[in-house]
Amino acid sequence: MTSTIHCEFPACQQPEQSTPFPMTNDILITAAGGFLGKYLIDELKRTLPAEPAPAVHSAGLSPFNDYVVNLAKEQFEPSRGYRTVFHLLGGCHEGDLAALNVACTRNLLASLETNPPQNLVYVSSTEVYGAEEGVEINENREPEPVSQAGKTKLEAETLLREWCAAHNVRLTILRSPDIVGTGMKGPLRRLVNSIYRGNYHHIDDETARLSVVHATDVARAMVMLQDTGGIYNITDGVNPTRHDLAEAFAKRLNNKRIYTLRAKRARTFARVCDFIPLLGYGRKALAERYRTLTFDDSRLRRTTGMTPASVVDYLTTHNYDENSL
Repeated sequence: MTSTIHCEFPACQQPEQSTPFPMTNDILITAAGGFLGKYLIDELKRTLPAEPAPAVHSAGLSPFNDYVVNLAKEQFEPSRGYRTVFHLLGGCHEGDLAALNVACTRNLLASLETNPPQNLVYVSSTEVYGAEEGVEINENREPEPVSQAGKTKLEAETLLREWCAAHNVRLTILRSPDIVGTGMKGPLRRLVNSIYRGNYHHIDDETARLSVVHATDVARAMVMLQDTGGIYNITDGVNPTRHDLAEAFAKRLNNKRIYTLRAKRARTFARVCDFIPLLGYGRKALAERYRTLTFDDSRLRRTTGMTPASVVDYLTTHNYDENSL
């Protein structure tokens, strides 16, 4: 998937020893056709210079990629040296996370061995911290991942740090919470589905907050930080309550009404669901509704000067059209 006039489709193969290509201003993206990739392509179109226009190439499974490759299993041979590689391929919610996060990263780095880029940008996850609750957790916290997503994302980070240090490549790592946008997956997707089906209810004493961020801001941060390097949390800075976030999604669903349960009734219902599985609800799920988990992104704001949009405001005020992401 090339975002300039031309498009290349070199055959996938194991890279051989070859003479390094001269560095260009061109860009390589993994998973450019995925959830985040669409937002990054849109941001690059908005910010890249018209002349001289750098080529934007992609690597992935789709035949529309410039390098058609299954990075979980194989490597490829780049046709040139790239200024920046945006590594978006990975996962936090479904699939073989070890393959998506670790094997894909390892094979990407092996493919770039002969022609290292100047910059490499990786989208990681706040799952690496291993926190179930906490307030304003910053990048100085030692990662202690618990989930498979966190463990494999941290392993990918380690591979990238070691390789980039050895090859004099500037590495930027963005650690994001759940990302809102068209095509989102995971807990937020399940929340939207539950609201749509009428299965989701507010709880009257629920005040917990959670960090979220919109995909447009993740894409913008990737572009702004590519020449900077470092590890950065990114959030919308508002950390909405679950109530406000759910209401914002409901507004996008044609003002779907969400009813409110009294806390006592919610606890009774959760106990019953522990014995009669129903809608994935239970005391464990209820406890999560009361946990605040937020992250501090002040380092990113100081470095870039950007102010990410409030996700709730974006969902409730953005004028969506057929071209909206």
